Amino acid sequence: MIIDLIHQALVAHRFSKVQGNDTTSFFVRENGTAIRFAVLHRLDELMKPGDLNAVINQSAPEVFITDPAFRKNCDLICIHHLDKLAEFKNHEEEIFEIEEDPHFYKKYVLYYSDTEVEAIKGLDFVKLNELISDKEQFNIYKNEPTAATKYSAAAKIFIKLPFLELHIKNAELVPLRLQIEEAVAEADLVNTYSTVQKHAQNNVENLIKELISYELANLQN
Repeated sequence: MIIDLIHQALVAHRFSKVQGNDTTSFFVRENGTAIRFAVLHRLDELMKPGDLNAVINQSAPEVFITDPAFRKNCDLICIHHLDKLAEFKNHEEEIFEIEEDPHFYKKYVLYYSDTEVEAIKGLDFVKLNELISDKEQFNIYKNEPTAATKYSAAAKIFIKLPFLELHIKNAELVPLRLQIEEAVAEADLVNTYSTVQKHAQNNVENLIKELISYELANLQN
């Protein structure tokens, strides 16, 4: 499920699949003289970075191996399954060791749990992108970031894979003046706001005097 989503994400970002099997797929994106590679790998067992590099090197297609840009300009995306998110603490150092390894590829370990897979069941990458742009869902996630929800699973994918582009919907901006006037009306401060506006270009002394007079009048009423 997660692998399918990342596959869709790569295709959506103009990567083409060159070769693949049950565990590893190789992608390339060419734009004029610029070229970028990506490897999507199902990492069933965590291993030392050097061993992981060897596994990928041995299975890479010849056209990749012979290109000097392959090892320098390649994202290695490893998908690792955890039964429960709580297990991450037991493997944190191993995961960080892989991601921080400077040799060969830029490595990302995207770990996920059964609960997260169930949460995003039925979503494709287009719907995932729409979900991550939903401000209401973001506010819920912000209050409970550790909960295994549909949004948290989507957020993890975009956080872990920073080369993914987030499509933000353009919202119509409300002029600041209208926002201020609405807030003033809700707070029942229309008269005070009008007084401030009237004296804004004059002097502070007159402003203070009129505000005091207004408050005294309210007290008398």
